[in-house]
Amino acid sequence: MLESRLALALLVMRITLGLFFLQWGIEKFVVPATTLAIFRNFYGISFGAYVPPILGVVQVLISLALLVGYKPRITYGIVLLLHSVTVIVSIPRILAPWNPVSNHFFIAGVPILAAFFALYLLRDWDRYRIGGSRPATA
Repeated sequence: MLESRLALALLVMRITLGLFFLQWGIEKFVVPATTLAIFRNFYGISFGAYVPPILGVVQVLISLALLVGYKPRITYGIVLLLHSVTVIVSIPRILAPWNPVSNHFFIAGVPILAAFFALYLLRDWDRYRIGGSRPATA
């Protein structure tokens, strides 16, 4: 009973995190200027307007793999790493949420990071993924 509830909780977590990550991938097509501004302001990287759609394709593919639970060790690890970088570069804004150039919504990235971390750690109990159930390992 406990294992089936855990598997259901992980399914809900994976789907909602997958949709969250997918939204950011789609944004790279819909408003590519936002991606250019984010990379310039947060990462100090400037590139041409042709890059956001390329990044969008990669992120959408990763999101779809996450949504269906494909290769969890790799896929869950990639999204955990990518979101970790996002939170790390956002630390100045997280620590000063009411600064005029900041936004208190940056703190939302922290519990999302925790959810990605939990999903990665519990991936062996994520039974409702592509290919059906998988045996959990201790």
